[in-house]
Amino acid sequence: MNNAQKKLENKIAAAVITTVANPAVPADAAAAGPIINAVTSKIAPEIIMATNNEPWWQSRVVWGSIVAIAAPLAAPLLSCVIGETVTISAEEQANIAAALAAAGAALGGLFAIYGRFVARKPIRE
Repeated sequence: MNNAQKKLENKIAAAVITTVANPAVPADAAAAGPIINAVTSKIAPEIIMATNNEPWWQSRVVWGSIVAIAAPLAAPLLSCVIGETVTISAEEQANIAAALAAAGAALGGLFAIYGRFVARKPIRE
């Protein structure tokens, strides 16, 4: 989770807690936790993506740009290697970019898990 998402989730939590504490709002204080969890798990990631605050490896724009730069270079190289003319359509480029964005997100998750297992001390120590 990046810094922007942490800040957003903290603001959501503070707003929910303040609202539930208001006597004019017919909500029990015990409901704050489930409300915060529901809102942050479903809405916060959408806001982060919509505001382009996701990590670079999850950005379809970054991967699309990489593919857009690489495709015109790759086609002639592939043509030389296999001896036939190779073209990469816009639709194929979009599919490649989507696959790379998904792979980037998966690798980011794997690196986070790996980092947690190799860590030898708590983060705040």
